[in-house]
Amino acid sequence: MKTITRMDITNDVALVTLNKVPAGCEFTDRIFSALTEAEINVDMISQSALTGPYVSLSFTADGNDIGKIMEVTAKIRETYPTVKPLVSNNNVKISLFGEEMPEYFGIAAGVFHVLAQAGAEVLLITTSLVDISVLVSAAAAEDVQEALQKAYDL
Repeated sequence: MKTITRMDITNDVALVTLNKVPAGCEFTDRIFSALTEAEINVDMISQSALTGPYVSLSFTADGNDIGKIMEVTAKIRETYPTVKPLVSNNNVKISLFGEEMPEYFGIAAGVFHVLAQAGAEVLLITTSLVDISVLVSAAAAEDVQEALQKAYDL
């Protein structure tokens, strides 16, 4: 049985990491509401574990939205001056899908083994029951795609 059946690629992805974000849903509500008002479609979202009163919050969006994202974060910093935005552009999101993933253990371990063998530097990871998505630099994307295609016969 083939556990990973499809791979999707999204090019020109911006990674935004907001460091020293106040912990709690108030900030998260404000930032994502502001991004919505600016008509920015957010994709991958990841939050670090609590470190004192702060967390780090990362998300991806279309690379063409960097200007609008910087405007939103500048406005947010007026209220939350501790927030430190870091932006990385020209990344590629690689998503692996498989309806059978929940039935097997070790799927993520296998994917990360392939990524390690390909020398990939993973910038962000998100998962669900049926997918594993990784963000890599555009420079590494072709090698990563080829390694995953070969490993999973995609």
